[in-house]
Formats: sequence, structure tokens, C-alpha cells
Amino acid sequence: MSPGILMSLRKKLVSSKPAFKATVMPDFFLDYIISFHGGLGEMTDRFEDVAKRGGGNLLGWKHTIGRGGKASNFAAQLGKLGADTAPIIETDILGRTLLSHFADYLDLSHVKTDGQLSSTVSLESEHSGKQVNMMISNTGSLANFGPEKLTEEDKELIRTSDYVCLVSWNLIDKGTDLAEAIFTIAKEGGNAVTFFDPGDPTPRKPDLQDLTERVLTKGLADVLSVNENELLQLASTVSEEEFEEGEGSLFEAASLFSMLGSRVDLHTPSFSATFVDGQRERFPCLKIEPRKVTGAGDAWNAGDVYAQGIGLSHKERLLFANATAAAYVSKPGLEPASLDEVLVMVDRLEKETDSTPTSQHSIQKQV
Repeated sequence: MSPGILMSLRKKLVSSKPAFKATVMPDFFLDYIISFHGGLGEMTDRFEDVAKRGGGNLLGWKHTIGRGGKASNFAAQLGKLGADTAPIIETDILGRTLLSHFADYLDLSHVKTDGQLSSTVSLESEHSGKQVNMMISNTGSLANFGPEKLTEEDKELIRTSDYVCLVSWNLIDKGTDLAEAIFTIAKEGGNAVTFFDPGDPTPRKPDLQDLTERVLTKGLADVLSVNENELLQLASTVSEEEFEEGEGSLFEAASLFSMLGSRVDLHTPSFSATFVDGQRERFPCLKIEPRKVTGAGDAWNAGDVYAQGIGLSHKERLLFANATAAAYVSKPGLEPASLDEVLVMVDRLEKETDSTPTSQHSIQKQV
């Protein structure tokens, strides 16, 4: 990316005031993150050693408590960047209080307190050369969140929003019903971009075909935001072809959905890419030492929506989303990254990629 283009991008980011309304749903989790500075094998060995002696303490691990859940992380980052953001969530009074404490700049008028708190213990360690997280969750009310939980006020919010974002389909028993319902309501409003991040579909494999037939092949999801694992599993429902790991298979799988009418936004540890009508744009990620891994994809989603909301090009959007995720994972704690912190990463990305071709197949159409 040339210095002139970067200067233009920085000017857009500094001068643009987001004028769009985003609705994000449906989960808030109280997260307890336990980080082990070592490999997964060493971590499990320590567990076994303690178990063999009948129990005991494991010392020296980092503990972080804070806001969690894909929708809450997504909404918090989007709101931190300055976008008008309202989550639709069912939790309890404690959950509502905690969410207000962690993200009081959000519109919390659609957070319900007649449910049960969702919570997660996340174990973070190194495996195969990268940081991984293993999340042990109690879904609380989230598992039973369906279209019947939406109030008339919620439906009106969905109709009048510019972006309607549904995440964590994999954790909701009626996830397909919910996706079909809210995206249909959004389409009735006429203006919303519908954004879908299903989460890891592995536990819900029997339900993938139904999701594809009722939502993904019906044009209800304008944007499908996925990582490698999610994309390949979803692609298996629309093609008899065996998809293997590798960039070529990922691009082929994404093209399937883009030809069906969804823009596919793929985020991986090394690059992100966007696919529209069978064409693609690609941009590398920053090479950084992450301080955490939980929530990186949620921050990426927020950067993705924010960039589109202020009118950035596809390449600029990928750069900004990558920078947002990098800014978030490179800082301690769970506080979302500010625009200034994201801009620091934009500069670093430009320096790393200045002499490297980053795009393939220019895209003429934007969702």
C-alpha cells in the first residue's frame, strides 16, 4: 500500500464520524481467563501431577476477569470506536450490572435481566507454535434464546438498524430459527446489512444443513464472517467436494458462498480476505506477540463492520479489521482498543506490507 493511499486512509479514519446504527446479539458471558505461559502438553502435565498427589495449587498463572461473549465483545469494540451500538441480550441482574460496568457507552436498553448469567473459564496456552484458547462454558439463558424472546421494541430496533449482527449460532438451540427470524425482520426494514458469524459449528454438525438451506442459500446473510475451520465445515453442506486445509481450499470454499449471494469475510492468523461474486481481496495480518487470544475474532468483526460503515474500500476494510484485532490482542486485559491504538497498528501494517503485493483480483462490487 503506497504512502499516498495510507495517508488517505488515515485521513478518512480520523475525520469520519460513524453515522450508522448497529444491533449485535445475543450473548454476554462473564469470562474468567487463565493463561499458561508454556505449551499445552506442559500444562496438562501439571494438571496430572497435581491430580496424582490428591490435589493442590498451581501457581504462577495469569488470571483475567471481564466481559466476554462474542456479541458483547463485538459490540464493546464497535462502541469503543464510536459507533452507535445496541446489544440484544438475555442475562440476569448481575450480568446487566457487569455489562454496564465494562461497556457503559453502549445502548443497553435492550438487555433483559429475567434470564441466567452465562459464564466461561478459558484456558490459554501454546500449541503447534501458536496461542490457543480452550473455553469451558455454562451458556445460561443463551441456549434457549429464540425468536419468541424478541420484544416489539427489539424488532423495531432491528428494522431501523443499518447493521444487524448475529453471532454464537453454535451455542443456541434455536439458532437457525433466530437467524432466519431476525434477518427476515431486517430485510423487511429494507436498509440493514445482515452480518453472521456462526462460531465454531463442530458441536452442531447435524444442524448445519438446515442452517445452510434456510439462511445461507436464501440470501438472508449479506456477510458471512468465518475463520478457516468454520468456513470449511459450512462449505461441506453446499458441495460434495472434500475440502482440505490450505489456502486454495479456503478460497474455493469461500467462493461457493460468495456466488450464492453472501460476501464472505475470512479471518485467519496470517491473513484476512473478502470474497464477493467469486472475486477476492486479500490482506496480511500483523506479526505480533499476542497478549491474549480470546476475543480476537470479535474485535476483527467490529473493525470489519466499522470500516464498511464509514465507507472504506475492501482493501482498506481488511487492513482496518486486521489492525483492530492486532490492537486488541497486543494489549493486556479485556478493554477494547481505541481508535488511536488501532491507528498505531495501521501504521505498522503499512510498514510490514509496503513492498509486498497484498491484493488479488480487484473487486468492483461492494456489499
